Amino acid sequence: MIGIVIAGVALLVLGAVVGKVGPKLGTTLAICLVLGWFGVLAWFGSTGNLSGPLIQDLALYLLIGLTAFLVGSNLTSRSSRSRRTHQDL
Repeated sequence: MIGIVIAGVALLVLGAVVGKVGPKLGTTLAICLVLGWFGVLAWFGSTGNLSGPLIQDLALYLLIGLTAFLVGSNLTSRSSRSRRTHQDL
């Protein structure tokens, strides 16, 4: 349970960073995150540990992580966009 909270908070923060730095660097960070996730899956698959309850745990981590990442990214990109609009006026 604590691992899910840690993953959610970490990916929320990473999503906030991605939303703040801009689209190009944000896309690069997101691609690195996805490649890392596939690396973890490949490692578990190559060791033969990719079965049963581990699959359910990894799917839950993926769901929580992606949701937190998208929330963090959307919140910071919206707040920085609204600040830029107010400064232009």
